[in-house]
Amino acid sequence: MGKRWIAGGAAVYLAVTILLFPLVFRVADNQIFASDAASYSTAALHLLHAGTYSVDGVRPFVEREPGESVLLAITYALFGDENPVGVYVIQATLLFFASLFFCTAFVRSAGRRAAGITFLLILTSGSILHCVFSANREILALSFLLVLAGLYFSQAGRHPFLLAAAIGVCLGGLILTYYPFVFLPFFFAVLWLFDRRPTVGLSITFLVCAVIVGGWIGRNVAIGAGPRVIGDSRVAVMWYARAEQAEQVRGLTPLRCLIAEYVTRDWQGLPLACSTTALYHQGWPGGTALRDERLIAAESRQKLLRNFGGYLWFSLFEVVELHIPFVGGGFSSAFNDYTALTGAIMYVGVAFGLRSFVDRRYALLLLLIGYAILVFCLTDATPRYLVPVLFCYCAFAGIGFDRLLPSKRSP
Repeated sequence: MGKRWIAGGAAVYLAVTILLFPLVFRVADNQIFASDAASYSTAALHLLHAGTYSVDGVRPFVEREPGESVLLAITYALFGDENPVGVYVIQATLLFFASLFFCTAFVRSAGRRAAGITFLLILTSGSILHCVFSANREILALSFLLVLAGLYFSQAGRHPFLLAAAIGVCLGGLILTYYPFVFLPFFFAVLWLFDRRPTVGLSITFLVCAVIVGGWIGRNVAIGAGPRVIGDSRVAVMWYARAEQAEQVRGLTPLRCLIAEYVTRDWQGLPLACSTTALYHQGWPGGTALRDERLIAAESRQKLLRNFGGYLWFSLFEVVELHIPFVGGGFSSAFNDYTALTGAIMYVGVAFGLRSFVDRRYALLLLLIGYAILVFCLTDATPRYLVPVLFCYCAFAGIGFDRLLPSKRSP
């Protein structure tokens, strides 16, 4: 990427982040440390002040992955406990440099102008900027994937083994930040072999990744939590919700659920199973709060198999929900409109870049998109979950818009 693209992207990003800065205080109470982010933040506080990964100061285990809590603990050490400005500054900075790293490497395959457009699309995406405000895991996971993709596009160069180890660090860090990506290394291995890269490098990548993830699992075994990365509760809730949806939500009801969630906010006449969050807050039915969560998950999977057609039907609408712009959460209507606009621009660019989907140079981007769609539509989807791979859509959009412009290359 040329210096003009870097300087232009940096200037635009600085302007956007400064303009959005007042939102930090407006959404601080109901967005930055709310909902899922509350768990990450509480664990970060215990990690920083007591040296233990805990949400109650007693049990050294948290249901969630440790990656985001580690980042927050570092942020709190620099800016003070639960400082919304610190979260915004750290995550905005992380996003900028990870995007710069990826787009600089992406020049090799797509050219300077396409990489420059990609840079601008990533840094101005409303859905991505929405996550910069939150103490949730999406920006850290996005940064890991940006660096991983940048390393892969940069090719081996003079230090192939060091590059393979760095990719292993990214995969390991990603899994400990966003557990649904736990199977990505195996899909990544298929791509590695498809590209005919040295198997020694792949072995190093897997070894480093296994050491990182295995180290965390070993830690949990040592404290008596068992061989796991996360707890059973969220997995049980997810399978329970999907089983209820497969059984109850039929016909066009899934579409009505989406309209209620993202347009009307009117749930009258719709089943509770429309919303995974609603089922979660209801708790286990029939007074089963003390039941074994693994047993609940197993029973739910059996119900899901008995209603497999309904499960697949609802999953199609999960794909749609996954690709809705990430709006709401205490943000103003103007920002939500901006998010919808930048999302529409990105998807238009992707439409112009569809030919690139069959270009093997961009197979990694297609792999990441396909993996995210498959995993989240079969488990649980929400627009926030797509953010870690949105840069792949931005890359295809960058290629598409580049093809629309005159052939003369930008500096």
